[in-house]
Amino acid sequence: MTMQDMAVAICDIAVTALPTPVVMLGAAISILAAALVRGFTGFGFALTAVPLLGLFLTPLQAVPIAVTLQLLIGVTDFRRASRDSDWPSLRWLIVGGVTGSPVGALVLSVVSAPVARVLIAGITIGAVVVLNAGFRLAAVPSRGSTALVGLAAGLFNGLAAMPGPPVIVYYTAGPFSRIAARASMMVFFLVSSIAALVSVAMLGLMDLHAVVLTVLGIPIMLVGTWLGDIGFQRGSDTLHRRVSIVSLAVVALGSAIRGLSDLL
Repeated sequence: MTMQDMAVAICDIAVTALPTPVVMLGAAISILAAALVRGFTGFGFALTAVPLLGLFLTPLQAVPIAVTLQLLIGVTDFRRASRDSDWPSLRWLIVGGVTGSPVGALVLSVVSAPVARVLIAGITIGAVVVLNAGFRLAAVPSRGSTALVGLAAGLFNGLAAMPGPPVIVYYTAGPFSRIAARASMMVFFLVSSIAALVSVAMLGLMDLHAVVLTVLGIPIMLVGTWLGDIGFQRGSDTLHRRVSIVSLAVVALGSAIRGLSDLL
């Protein structure tokens, strides 16, 4: 094969590997929607982006895109979020989360991922019902209780890559201002995304499709987060709580549907 033939072959492979315009448009809309949710609530980017991207891509392509974008926006927001975070609670959540993740991964070797998703979704839906009924914590939980919440988040992360529900419930029900709750969740999910990205890198899941869509998604994610942040600044504690509960319910239902479909 001549050098010219090799160059032509490489170009053909690159063109074939690139996402189609329809896929790029679908991915852009998915990333924008997930960024709006994350900008307003402080959580939900990967949880929203993965199922939406899954309409146009395989899960093995959707996950690295969502995880990488979540890490990038988390790093961008870290300085401001760290100033507003409730560190006395956040540091113990992180300790619990780091401890629980490998345990959850170990349990996953016994329990299948679809079963884990259905179980987590059931627990989360129960929490949504309690929160919607007006449940509130009168005081900030103790360090031990907070670490246990973080441990549950770590277990959920190891079992089904879903660390969010315990932490979201903790800050939604706790006596935290919406500013502190949102900022604390942003920092926590930044830490979670670092661990997730390490796993993605070790498994070699970033193909050319994922790289191209991640690069194209960066400005879209920034715009969506900015618009969501504007809505947050103009909102109230009550609105933030309501949107957070609805978002959590949607995540739980989506997880349950996905888990049941995989089982069936």
